[in-house]
Amino acid sequence: MSDVIRAELEQAMRRGYVAAFRLLGTEDESRDACQEAAARALAAGDRYDSSQPFYPWFYRILKNHCFDRLKGRKRMAPTDQEPPPRDRGSDAGAEGVLVASERAKAVSEAIAALPADLREIIELRHFQDLSYDEIAAVLDCPSGTVMSRLYRARKCLREGLLAHPGFDATSQSQEGRS
Repeated sequence: MSDVIRAELEQAMRRGYVAAFRLLGTEDESRDACQEAAARALAAGDRYDSSQPFYPWFYRILKNHCFDRLKGRKRMAPTDQEPPPRDRGSDAGAEGVLVASERAKAVSEAIAALPADLREIIELRHFQDLSYDEIAAVLDCPSGTVMSRLYRARKCLREGLLAHPGFDATSQSQEGRS
């Protein structure tokens, strides 16, 4: 069983790092949290049901560990720091980078303003790229509940973005037409 978990962990660690970073806000602490969660997953390997997807099981371990870390320090405000940027291409001008940065900041702030349950479902679907069934396994609820919460979360997020001064909805819709 330990070999199966080790193989699954290799794939889960990249996604886990992003989840930890979004919860903890620093690269070093996120790496440490992933390593500790991996060690805990290996130690608890006998409780993993191999007929179920691995990542939701690992994510619960990681999330609980991150929350333990957060309890141990002062509650941290949402960070402006983002994971290392992906290559945006060499043709991106300074104005384009600035606009993208402002939009990313607006989205981060709007997500941070959501209630915890709605923020978590946005994180799982759009940042962890989990399927509805995987989210249902993480949250221990039916897939239909996942869909309705996700709808509500997206609606609240849209309303928050439209009210945010740093988010220009007109340029978003114009880009979609280009």
